[in-house]
Amino acid sequence: MNGDRTRMVLWCLLAVIGLMPMTGCNKRVKIERDALYAQNQELQEELDRARAALGSGHGDQSALLAEIEQLRAQLANQPIAGANTAFDNIPGVEAYATGGTVTVRVPGDILFASGKVDLKSSAKTTLNQIAGVIKNEYAGNTVRVEGYTDNDPIRKSKWKDNLELSLQRAAAVHRHMQSQGINADNMYAAGFGEARPGSTKAKSRRVEIVVVLQE
Repeated sequence: MNGDRTRMVLWCLLAVIGLMPMTGCNKRVKIERDALYAQNQELQEELDRARAALGSGHGDQSALLAEIEQLRAQLANQPIAGANTAFDNIPGVEAYATGGTVTVRVPGDILFASGKVDLKSSAKTTLNQIAGVIKNEYAGNTVRVEGYTDNDPIRKSKWKDNLELSLQRAAAVHRHMQSQGINADNMYAAGFGEARPGSTKAKSRRVEIVVVLQE
């Protein structure tokens, strides 16, 4: 009897320990979500103040109009705290919404071998899932395929530089998405090379598929 009780206590302890990382992760996500929400609120309040000043006739009108446009652009590009997207259940990708777009970030290591622009066979499964969501949820929307690299200089491949490599990778994804039924008239590719780096080199190597919600 004592042995059964001891085993039960041990199982309970293991369960609690197993939940600790998840609890910490959930807490971190909540903190980040709340921070984004607060930032969005601050930007919205600034925008409201600028509009009120314009309406009251105080201040330089052209400067106020410029400030309003700047704040509006900032709000449009802010991730929406806690927002869910139709891409959230696709393994290996990150998806987030802003006021004007939904972005699906696909790690380059999922898509390509080092220095290559040919899609891995396994990458096509991921892209097919993304294409399926776009066809079902965002048919007719503009889709921008953006390629990025890390800042390591090109040495062993035929590409002139990282800008060319990023553009060729974006083009490869563009072609595959088109083969899956995404209208080429609504889609274009762009390469940014090592610009807009991620927090690590691995995160810098990526392709982002951006669905434009507002034209």
